Amino acid sequence: MIITLLSDFGYQDNFVGVAKGVLLQRLPTARLIDLNHEVEPFHLLQCSYLLKSAYANFPHHTVHLSLFDIMHRNPASLLVTEIDSQYVISADNGLLPLTFNNRLGKVYVHDRIVSSYMEWLNLAADFIAGLDQGNSDISRFQTLEPKVHPARLQAVVKDNSIECQVIHIDRYENVVINLTRDEFEAQRRGRKFRIQIVRDTLTHISNDYSDVPVSEKLCLFNSAGYMEIAINQGKASSLLGLRLHHERQLIYQNIKIEFL
Repeated sequence: MIITLLSDFGYQDNFVGVAKGVLLQRLPTARLIDLNHEVEPFHLLQCSYLLKSAYANFPHHTVHLSLFDIMHRNPASLLVTEIDSQYVISADNGLLPLTFNNRLGKVYVHDRIVSSYMEWLNLAADFIAGLDQGNSDISRFQTLEPKVHPARLQAVVKDNSIECQVIHIDRYENVVINLTRDEFEAQRRGRKFRIQIVRDTLTHISNDYSDVPVSEKLCLFNSAGYMEIAINQGKASSLLGLRLHHERQLIYQNIKIEFL
């Protein structure tokens, strides 16, 4: 069985190793794959992006275990859903509806609730072991309407503009915003556009970083289908003054796309 792990644990502490140890006690032959453990603490937008952009690359019956913000509510519930013949397990913290939106099917809640991170992790490990042995039928659990993600976590769409937020900054300091190619084209409707980034403006979508000279800024859609602001062989985040979106962030950190 393949189990992917996603969390905001970081590597300064031993939480990632402990989580793997708990899983391997129940599933000694499992293949544990780290999606990412450096999600900004409590940053739901970034966690959602990392899960959404990764899960489709895995084979059927993969289990995606999110350890992000488990104790968002105390006591905590274990939620599970099936999408594209894969399982996604998460706490009730808004991750599932934000990530899968209208593709989200039935969400089931385990009949046991817990009051600590370790209890939740052990519950998840037991449930996954049951899946591996064919003993976990999720349909026996009650369905649940998961916590709905706040509207402010989505791009704000108007007739002639979209206001977007930074949801991820990769190691090269390329900046990912919460807008997909499909969403962009649906609003663009063939019109010209300009992307306002603090004091800079972009009016063209590139196919690759090398489409512009070295040190020039550009905009493209990355392999996950999300809009990305970058600088060819440069650090867009630092040079353009862009940071991850936070709820208390000032308005000038929004990236505005205007259609002309």
